[in-house]
Amino acid sequence: MLWVYDNAIVEDLKKSFNPDNVPNPVVTVISPENAIGLAAQVQEDKIQLPIVALTRNSPVSIAEAVKNFTKTKKGVATTFDKENNIIYHEKTIPIDLSYELSVFTANTADMDEIIRELIFKYSSMYFLTITVPYESKRKIQFGISMSNTDIEIQSSSSEYISDGKLYASAITLRCEGCVLVHYTPRRLKRAGVSEIKLATNTTDLQ
Repeated sequence: MLWVYDNAIVEDLKKSFNPDNVPNPVVTVISPENAIGLAAQVQEDKIQLPIVALTRNSPVSIAEAVKNFTKTKKGVATTFDKENNIIYHEKTIPIDLSYELSVFTANTADMDEIIRELIFKYSSMYFLTITVPYESKRKIQFGISMSNTDIEIQSSSSEYISDGKLYASAITLRCEGCVLVHYTPRRLKRAGVSEIKLATNTTDLQ
């Protein structure tokens, strides 16, 4: 379900750079799955700069420091399906998730302004909410912030097509509160009614 976190960050960035949702935004935001073909698109001049591209860092590791035995092994009852009389036990595994946010521009002025906006956005913990795409459909909140104060200059004047220049910089984002989720369905059974022997004298009532 890592793609759910990817989409949440990308959609939030799109709203930040294009709050009015115009058809051709000034800044193009690219998701991790579309970032793979970014280099080829640049070479063929099929994209419009500036671009902000999100890439998920690897490896994605389990956050052992905050791992909970009960939530991981047994699970916690979270969702009840009234129609089918099924209760779902949710198992969660906390994960350490981080991203590289790359900015590509055709000039230093655009680069400086976009990086400035991103620094102010992620300098303190920024919270987003996802909807679990499985049985519960419940919402989970997670936080994002810059993992350090460094801005990586990936290329100051790399070639762009044959004549121009492509400027690239990146910042690293770390996430907190991210989890992998799994549900185990358990059908509830109707308990039989036990016969109750009524007391016939005061001795039985004591």
